[in-house]
Amino acid sequence: MAGMRDVAKLAGVSLSTVSVVLNDTGKYVSEEQRKKVYAAAEALEYRLPPKKRFSHKTIAVILPVITSSFFSNLLNGIEETISPDKSLLLYYNSNYNFEKEKECLLILKKQSLAGIILNSICPSDAEKEYFVWLKEEFIEKGIPIVLLERKVVSEDFYCIYINNFESAYAATRHLIEAGHKKIGHISGNDKMLHTYERYEGYKKALADAGIPFDPELVQKGDFTPFSGYTAAKKLLNIRMDFTALFSANDQMAIGAMKAVKGFGKKIPDDIAVAGFDNLSVSSLVEPALTTINVPAFQMGRLSGKLVLNASDGEQCERMNLLETNLIVRRSSKASANNEWELTGW
Repeated sequence: MAGMRDVAKLAGVSLSTVSVVLNDTGKYVSEEQRKKVYAAAEALEYRLPPKKRFSHKTIAVILPVITSSFFSNLLNGIEETISPDKSLLLYYNSNYNFEKEKECLLILKKQSLAGIILNSICPSDAEKEYFVWLKEEFIEKGIPIVLLERKVVSEDFYCIYINNFESAYAATRHLIEAGHKKIGHISGNDKMLHTYERYEGYKKALADAGIPFDPELVQKGDFTPFSGYTAAKKLLNIRMDFTALFSANDQMAIGAMKAVKGFGKKIPDDIAVAGFDNLSVSSLVEPALTTINVPAFQMGRLSGKLVLNASDGEQCERMNLLETNLIVRRSSKASANNEWELTGW
């Protein structure tokens, strides 16, 4: 069965032009191009499903855990961008379950959509097949997809991502430059690609500093505070000689800090701690947490802008890299500033 991309190829125009013409969005397209699109659609017997004609007011958002501080901040950014457009948002929560994520998308196939914002937990080995399915079921039917926290080199998808490897490298390097040689690591949910990327950044920083990698100093978490607490307790029970800890996110780092204090250790005098994300609460714990600043709210705003513009047939940047930066606080440097962040939570 012919798809919208086939129409675009036959007409010699872009996919977005076909979407604008067949969805009758009101965007300007020359009369010549309109005739080419209609002629190609007629030749291929392609008809846009009626339910898609009025789909530009509904945006679907699928996130791993909507109640997470990071994702709620991201969602606020999406809402701020979408709401003025008077579009309807549909929220779905995958709970870090890939099967549930796919079930949500099957439900969405029956909806009239303008676009989808997806923070997928698709495993790397299933990505190729999964993305082909997404393309066939949504993109070729004029529904753009914006992928979050995943770098995808493709002419079909839009993506917004950060450099997890370099960011984790910077956090670990900071601890090394503070004089630490035995640095533990709490990794995140192993279903998420950035868990691996942050782990590799940690290992590379050690290697570049000539510090041997010690697998005993690595414990798995799942991005929740409790998993950080239990992972840190395991580390402390196994080894008492490490002097610093890099956590793959702030929530686990805060849980780890509770465990460290429970063992009678002082932060940062005995064990320095660094996290990742820069959640608002991270400046309020004692001591305030050193962390990698990830612009989650801006990521949400950009994803909302991308999905709205793409659904209107506008040309948008496919790959969007957001910059991160290290914020040094007292959990790793006793003399650091201790300013509170009292907004965004």
